[in-house]
Amino acid sequence: MINAVNKGLYVCALLVLISAPRHVHAQGEVEPDVNWAYASFFGTGWYKISDERDVFSIRVSPRWETGDAGFDDEGNREIGYTFRVPFTVGLARLDFDDIPGILDSENFTSTSIGFGFDADIPINRRLSLRPVAEVGYATIINESRYAWTYKAAVRARYGFEQKKFDWALVGGLGVVGFTPNEGSSDNFAYAKLAAEFEHPTQWSTRDGNALFFYWHLAYTDFIDEVEFRAGEEKLDSVANYWQIGASLGREGDPIRIWRLKFDRLGLGYNYSTTGELRGIKIFFRSLYDL
Repeated sequence: MINAVNKGLYVCALLVLISAPRHVHAQGEVEPDVNWAYASFFGTGWYKISDERDVFSIRVSPRWETGDAGFDDEGNREIGYTFRVPFTVGLARLDFDDIPGILDSENFTSTSIGFGFDADIPINRRLSLRPVAEVGYATIINESRYAWTYKAAVRARYGFEQKKFDWALVGGLGVVGFTPNEGSSDNFAYAKLAAEFEHPTQWSTRDGNALFFYWHLAYTDFIDEVEFRAGEEKLDSVANYWQIGASLGREGDPIRIWRLKFDRLGLGYNYSTTGELRGIKIFFRSLYDL
């Protein structure tokens, strides 16, 4: 049965507005390429590049799920499928002391819409694989530039059950890219490895559901360094970054805020080993399910 649409609101890093230029004109002027694809990878949150630029966005991603991944009583494999229609609006600034300013049309910088699909495939009781694909269309508001974007990845999860808590190793390989109407196409590949931990707490909700504490430590390496414009004449590249995060979730039932539903709700901190990339990310799901 197809689950109801999950209307989760995401505050996503719009790194698409500060991607690296790939060409230089004869006069020495930089030709700016805007990589709309990067937002689909870096995910939810606020990011800063080398103290020069803060970037934000709001992302709404309705999703439909069909089937539950696992094995039935006879040992037959069952695959879970997820379909998404992500929609993103980029913001120039995010100041909660000035709500009208956030909603001002001049504060909206870009927009994108896409279609995503993934399949959760159990290999055995511990190991699962999740191939992921996403395509989209993005544009800078009030400009003629647009791009077709894509993302493809394969994630793996190997779980361990302990007496007091459960934990899992999560890995992934992927490629993210774009083809603009102006300028050259570009892409980057990455590898990710993470450890996720799940601890039951002593607390419960009003309806009796136990609360769980989740935390993770993850490392991401860019096989090709990702470059970003940090100023008119300055470029910075990011080769890798660490992420540590923590969140809370309810046993057997999602967190509900108005009409929104989340598997868990928490924050993560990103930091590149060379210091160029820093950011705070909002989490609504496991790294395996993003």
